[in-house]
Amino acid sequence: MSQFHISGTDVPGLLTIRPHPVADDRGWFMRSFSADEYMTAGIHQTALVQENHSRSRHGVLRGLHTRAELSEAKLVRVAHGRVFDVVVDLRPGSPTFLQWRSFVLDDEEHLQVRIPAGCAHGFQVLSETADVCYKVDAPYDKSLDVTIAWDDPLLGITWPLGNPVLSERDRKAPPLSAVRDYLPEWFGTSVG
Repeated sequence: MSQFHISGTDVPGLLTIRPHPVADDRGWFMRSFSADEYMTAGIHQTALVQENHSRSRHGVLRGLHTRAELSEAKLVRVAHGRVFDVVVDLRPGSPTFLQWRSFVLDDEEHLQVRIPAGCAHGFQVLSETADVCYKVDAPYDKSLDVTIAWDDPLLGITWPLGNPVLSERDRKAPPLSAVRDYLPEWFGTSVG
């Protein structure tokens, strides 16, 4: 029996993954990742090379982050707490180009999101604190960091909490139209 229920979305390559915890009077046990089962389900991802873990307090908004070469896929889950998770499709050839999708990720439903390369990602913490874990298929390279304004009107993301707590990087992030030159696939593409 599979340990996961994996579903596609209307965004190519964006998948939801629901593990199946086994509970008893002691608590529960859950497999949170299985390369073999993911491969069987059609998730043909290169090796995951790094796992990151952040802890944030209520109202913190992290994002929108991507890489200059649009080359990093992520597998995101919440180990503790609850977040409003956002994925923005930045792939010009995609039928959902410049559209965003949101998911509530928490430590009760255990939903995970597999974000394909070519998308920006961000989240806002809904609980008192939240621990977000994400595996990536490319090693970190600061020179490739691209941050897009979380409140860019071109994207029109409806964040659930007003007055987010932001890092300096996220507070000063430019709109998508100002960063398109850092995204090589966009040359010749109008984004607004």
